[in-house]
Amino acid sequence: MQMQCKPPPLNNLYTFNIAAKYLSFSKAAQELSITQAAVSQQIRLLEQRLGFDLFMRVHRGIHLTSQGLALKNPLNIALDKIQNTLTELSQNNEKSVLTISILPSLAIKWLIPRLSDFNQKYPDIDIHINAHLGLSDFIHDDLSVHYGYQPKNSLLAKLLMHEDIFPVVSPKLLGRKYGFNKINDLKHHTLLHDSVDCHFEAYGTSLETHWKDFSNLLNVDISNNKSLTFNQAHLVLQAAIMGQGVAIARSVLVADDLASGQLVRIYPDHSIQSPGYHLVYPKAHKKQKKIQLFERWLLSICDPAQANQESIRSNHK
Repeated sequence: MQMQCKPPPLNNLYTFNIAAKYLSFSKAAQELSITQAAVSQQIRLLEQRLGFDLFMRVHRGIHLTSQGLALKNPLNIALDKIQNTLTELSQNNEKSVLTISILPSLAIKWLIPRLSDFNQKYPDIDIHINAHLGLSDFIHDDLSVHYGYQPKNSLLAKLLMHEDIFPVVSPKLLGRKYGFNKINDLKHHTLLHDSVDCHFEAYGTSLETHWKDFSNLLNVDISNNKSLTFNQAHLVLQAAIMGQGVAIARSVLVADDLASGQLVRIYPDHSIQSPGYHLVYPKAHKKQKKIQLFERWLLSICDPAQANQESIRSNHK
């Protein structure tokens, strides 16, 4: 009958794991914040308990014996699993707060109407929306939903959505004189302007599309049109819904308004492509459970096929 070996104390095994990593008792002592003599004693007790040597002492340092080498890898794996489990248990036991940096208009017109689904699925994660026009420094934000993106070494980014830009109006204006049956009809309408440029030069994003771009695209002179200007895209769209003029709309922001019939697209053969939207966060945040869950959910509402691939990759890790 084979004898069962009672496992030695975990603190002795952990000390061996650190000493084996550095092949140095002094470096192990520094990491463990104990004396070198204490490290030596714990290794000696472990060797006595096991009945064989783990290290060979040589005049210039230490080396692992064949038994030490055999123990090192499975012990390292086991300790990593214990640490990961403790981290998950700690995260599951506490309510997490996820802070999201996002453009105000994108938050109002796109993210907030969809957040109830995330809140129902993950009630233990509280969402904090940090809506602003600037770039996140990720000191107070966990992640950011960016308009456009240029990679940086310290950040991870995933494309969420492509986007088209095109003019829209309230259906109220279609039945009137100059009801956009011809491109020149545009010359007779108030143009709604967004005064904010989301150029974000640090991320390589081009300037916000303006009416001058559509004047060139449609080949129509709108220099004498009456204008009405706002400093937020969602205000421009609200004015368009109220029938106060023609707005330049980004397809992501206006999707719900088009679906509900509050706005309609005019001149559907003419559009300009925007830089799209990316989910961006520091590489150091990658293993946070709240980041992983939000990323998976966000991809699922932006691109279900991509979300399925992410889920498959996660399950095979």
